[in-house]
Amino acid sequence: MKIKYLASLFLLFFALVACDKEDPIINTPATRTVLLYLAGDNSLSSYSLQNIEMIKKGLLKDGVDNGNLLIYLDNRSEAPHLFQLKLEADTIRQIEIEEYDKNQNSASTKTLTQVIDKTISEFPSDNYGLILWSHGSGWLPSDIHGYLRSFGQDGSDNFMEINDLSSALSNYHFDFILFDACYMACAEVAYSFRGCADYIISSPTEILANGFPYQDIMGDMFKEEADVVDIATRFYEHYKNDTYPYGTISVVKSAALDELAAISREIFKDKTETDLFAIPVNNLQIMEYLTPHYHALYDFDDYVGQLATTAQYAKFKQNLDKAVIYKATTPKSFYSYPYPSGTPLPINKFSGLSIYVPQEALPKLNEWYKDLEWYKDVYQ
Repeated sequence: MKIKYLASLFLLFFALVACDKEDPIINTPATRTVLLYLAGDNSLSSYSLQNIEMIKKGLLKDGVDNGNLLIYLDNRSEAPHLFQLKLEADTIRQIEIEEYDKNQNSASTKTLTQVIDKTISEFPSDNYGLILWSHGSGWLPSDIHGYLRSFGQDGSDNFMEINDLSSALSNYHFDFILFDACYMACAEVAYSFRGCADYIISSPTEILANGFPYQDIMGDMFKEEADVVDIATRFYEHYKNDTYPYGTISVVKSAALDELAAISREIFKDKTETDLFAIPVNNLQIMEYLTPHYHALYDFDDYVGQLATTAQYAKFKQNLDKAVIYKATTPKSFYSYPYPSGTPLPINKFSGLSIYVPQEALPKLNEWYKDLEWYKDVYQ
């Protein structure tokens, strides 16, 4: 989940923005089209508007080169709609493309793919980027605890599970997928999306509700080759110097994930449940605080170091460094649990990816885990 802290909502550059209701201009092929899918019909609703204002600020500063920026916005205050932000001289035009039913479920793969299809159809481009913005809990399923959701939240009880989301996106390919949602930098999640995008930008812990510093990263998205490392670097630099200096981030190169899975399989395939359950989880770097009763996500490297031989671990580290091409963390990460105030907790070990550690006390999660592609390819 994205967590909230007190922040003023400034409507920046309001006077410079025009909103057009007419049909969009017929588009000629562009270098890149970026779609921001903003599933904000939840507690993050006001932050969706704040992020859009930051995006406008970034567009005024850096433009989109020869590209297109589309935003699907679903929040509590208005009907879902798809629009283009277009920079013309020193003015940003908001060009409405389609308005949807007020009750449309944005945490639905059907809605997501309809929006993607319309984007691709009306805005042909050489390349595409996708930003998925909402609450998130990595691969952890929504029925385990009352406020867990894999990705996305619409209302109080609509979510997308990771298997459904990765299956829905398997028909597309993006230069990058950026998750502006908590806990999405899991080995299991990255592996499930490896065929959908060249690079995956995400955080293995919680992201403060202000999200990515869009005012600083728009130019990176529309370079001829999207500068995914600079996007992540700017995220880290932003939070390192923020009043709330808490942020973790990584960039995963999808092409390296099969090799990472292969060496992981060498390490895991002969381990019995007894072996796995014997791992002293209390000694591992915890990456999530989502429930009051247990932890499920731990640092990937820290976990593997408990199971691998010296030779296996050296090979694993080599492949992990090929897959995680950038990672950065502040000394602490801020977690919304334990409630009510949340607590900044230290990050002492950080590989850029989390992983689930099977535990005898978590039989339901252990069974659900077996349905993930990562488990089938690595543990079996």
